[in-house]
Amino acid sequence: MAIDFETANFEPDSACSIGIVVVQNGRIVKSKSWLIRPPTLNFYPPFIELHGITPQAVASCPDFSELWPEIKPYFDIKRVVAHNANFDMRVLQATLNRYRLPLPVFDYFCTVVISRWVWPNLPNHKLNTVANYLGLPLKHHDAQADAFACAAIAIRACKEAGVKDLAELAAKIKCRQTFGAAGNTECIGLAF
Repeated sequence: MAIDFETANFEPDSACSIGIVVVQNGRIVKSKSWLIRPPTLNFYPPFIELHGITPQAVASCPDFSELWPEIKPYFDIKRVVAHNANFDMRVLQATLNRYRLPLPVFDYFCTVVISRWVWPNLPNHKLNTVANYLGLPLKHHDAQADAFACAAIAIRACKEAGVKDLAELAAKIKCRQTFGAAGNTECIGLAF
């Protein structure tokens, strides 16, 4: 599964959108996104310019605790990938903590780290750069589109590396981390 969060401001618990893309057997099988009402409607104007989400757009949306029962089953997949995963894991952890929701436990992988290993000669490994290099469509800073591109990058990276799945690729480059273990995010392998 690939995820992407957009936030209202610099506070990690200010998630205002989440995109989730499910991958099975190396194919994208489901893609979905939700708008989220953050704890406050204090939106940082440059963030609005990036993702286009306004306080008015989320004012009547459910908050994360109301969405969690619908979103939580996706995390039962136990493997999550995100581009710049530290950001998304920090948002997930802060948001779950904000609403006193238990942390799920799953392994996660970062497509920034993966793409640096698989395509080392790119000028940078930002999501839009990697997506462009791979010819992937991208409406950048749309949570669903970003999660879709992230999933597609992970799939292509596995093919390029000649491995059967993300777990095998992560073992090869030592980039697996675990979310939620003992209430914290712990690093296994490369720090990213």
